[in-house]
Order: sequence, then structure tokens, then C-alpha cells
Amino acid sequence: MREVSTFVYEGTPDFFSYPFFLARANPEWVAMLKDPARQQAMGASSAAQRYKVALQIASRNLKRLVDAGVPIAMGTDTGPTGRFQGYFELMELELMVKAGMTPRQALTAATRDAARCMKLDRDLGTIERGKWADFVVLDADPLADISNVRKISSVWIAGNNVAR
Repeated sequence: MREVSTFVYEGTPDFFSYPFFLARANPEWVAMLKDPARQQAMGASSAAQRYKVALQIASRNLKRLVDAGVPIAMGTDTGPTGRFQGYFELMELELMVKAGMTPRQALTAATRDAARCMKLDRDLGTIERGKWADFVVLDADPLADISNVRKISSVWIAGNNVAR
């Protein structure tokens, strides 16, 4: 998503009109990123244009690694301006599937395999007795369509329902 956060703002991205995104997005960032002068500068940025190509290469490489059986752990570069924490991870899951991972593989990369990578899988990453109970309840099956990760019914941290 680091690469996407450069070139996606050469115009106004579609997600700037999604109620799900806007409900929690920093409105100052959204306004700044909609500025025509900033968008023009992003469109003219050679670095941003290189990132478009780099993302295509990274997608092909991800598919090769998955096909070779290499464990994939999803991480994040979100947080800086234009990288909307939480929402960009959902977009990254979608990009992982677009690159050729199955929805199950992408979700496993974001949960179990990420916990294993960080050597935290004894306590995190899967729903099992004795593990920390952080999870999201969805209104639709993400294995049928990975974009269903956006259909959040509830969020639980340490077994407690979090008000949203």
C-alpha cells in the first residue's frame, strides 16, 4: 500500500466517496489529498509513476512466492498522511487476492502467518482456547469475496465488544 499511496492521489480515488471509508477517515487528510495542485504534482511525479510499475512487479512476485510455498505475512506501512490505517489493510487484502492468492491465503497471511512471523503465534493469530481473543465479525463471507472484509458487524478486543 506504500506504493498505492503515492500514485492513487493523482486524482480523487473512488474510496473517497465510500461511506465506510469516510466514517473514519481523517477529513483534513482527505481535503488535502483532493487538492488539484497536489493531485497534479502527484501525476507529474516520476517516483509515483515508477511505483505503479513496481506494484505490478510486486504482485507478480507475490504470486510466484505463494506458488513456491513461501509463507506470506501481511504487514503494514500505513499511518503516514495518505495511508489510511485500517482501510488500507482491507485494500491490501484485496490486492493480495488480485495478485493470485486465494481469499483464505490472504486472510491467513494477515492473521496466523503474521503472528508466526512475529513469533507471537502462541498467543495471537488464530481463534483457539487460551489465546488473546481479538477478532472481527463480518456480515458476509470473505472467502466468497474478499471485499466482504469491509462488511464489519462487530469488533472484539480481548474478548470485549468494541463500540464503533
